[in-house]
Amino acid sequence: MLARIQESRVGAVLKKLDSWITWGVIGFIIGLALGVNDLSVWLLAIGLGLFIVYLSLHGPAKRETEGSLFAAGGVFMMAWMAGFILKGLLSL
Repeated sequence: MLARIQESRVGAVLKKLDSWITWGVIGFIIGLALGVNDLSVWLLAIGLGLFIVYLSLHGPAKRETEGSLFAAGGVFMMAWMAGFILKGLLSL
């Protein structure tokens, strides 16, 4: 029963993370809130590490979902960049 509960929790988390929008929003918030500093870069590195774990939890790539799964990592980094650029523009 514990395995079934853990599977459902992992499945629920993966379902929320399956959207590249979720990864983009998180990256944008990190960039906008922190800009480019040590903590922000550490959070970005941790996020990209978690992205690799996220991909391994999904197992082998499937033709239907492969594009959106791999896009999330790039969107995460680009959204972080957009966030710190906007922070820089707003502080002028």
